[in-house]
Amino acid sequence: MAEQKIATSKVAGTWAWFFQRVSAVLLVVLLGLHIYVDHFVDMGKPLDVAGIHTRVKQLLFVVIDYSLLGMVLFHGLNGTRTVMFDFDMFIKRKKLVDVGLWVLGIAMMIWGIIVLFPFING
Repeated sequence: MAEQKIATSKVAGTWAWFFQRVSAVLLVVLLGLHIYVDHFVDMGKPLDVAGIHTRVKQLLFVVIDYSLLGMVLFHGLNGTRTVMFDFDMFIKRKKLVDVGLWVLGIAMMIWGIIVLFPFING
């Protein structure tokens, strides 16, 4: 019996696969840290508007939230890229897809920074 080959797309690449797994692990760690810092670390103030402003001004909170945003964007857009390359019409436009997703990711990261920044400054 002849061996039947299954057509697979190798366009997504090994590095994309590797970083998808790394970002997934980082997402789990960062989400755990986010939940712990937001709900279990006592900052001495109740969780009202003033208490939230106090928490948001902490460097640890800012680093965790921006890192979480970056990993969510990377993981989601890298997964979208991989799914898109499963379709032949996108494989032919690989560079355009890559540039488009990078531009979208950077724009969304900047938007996320801008949205949280007024809360950090008070």
